Amino acid sequence: MAFDPRAYFSNYFKKKKPFTIVTDILFIVLIILLIIPGTRKEVSSWMIRLTSFPPSSLDKDEQYSISQTALIWELYDENGQTVNLGKLNEKPVFLNFWATWCPPCIAEMPGIQELYEQYKDKVNFVFVTNERPETVKKFAVKHNYTDLPFYFTGTVPSDFASNSIPATFIISKKGKVVLTKKGAARWNTGKTERLLKQLIKE
Repeated sequence: MAFDPRAYFSNYFKKKKPFTIVTDILFIVLIILLIIPGTRKEVSSWMIRLTSFPPSSLDKDEQYSISQTALIWELYDENGQTVNLGKLNEKPVFLNFWATWCPPCIAEMPGIQELYEQYKDKVNFVFVTNERPETVKKFAVKHNYTDLPFYFTGTVPSDFASNSIPATFIISKKGKVVLTKKGAARWNTGKTERLLKQLIKE
């Protein structure tokens, strides 16, 4: 028996409730957007953002002091100027490893930007990537992240080793890692703000 599209859709709309029809259409649109290369990354990032949760601090016995190798680890800013992590650690450090091609990284970036706007004078935010500065600059302009402090490096100390990105480490002024998070998180929350305020006071 040949498939009759008109009969199929006629029966579909008769049997389905309006809410179900709407959700079915939205689901189909979402699948199409995930298939199209031009929209896949943005839609994936949006979905990840919706399902991300605030991170938790490490228990005291899980916290660790960063090594001397990490303290002298050199990073390059967008102008090619070098700085080592020890210099940045005069304040608490929010260290985030990311990339422009990474949907989970893109998903958590708006929340981190909000946090940055609140605490940029009291916390050093360090966004680290191994991509080319030109690539990052283009991404930053497109998404209005031009104020964020991006750094570049080809090496990573074992203190911050991770098999995936994003990977985030919050470091106290005493050089102790008090929070680690592998994968996207919701950073602009009261939990993270309370932690940063505590580290600023120390």
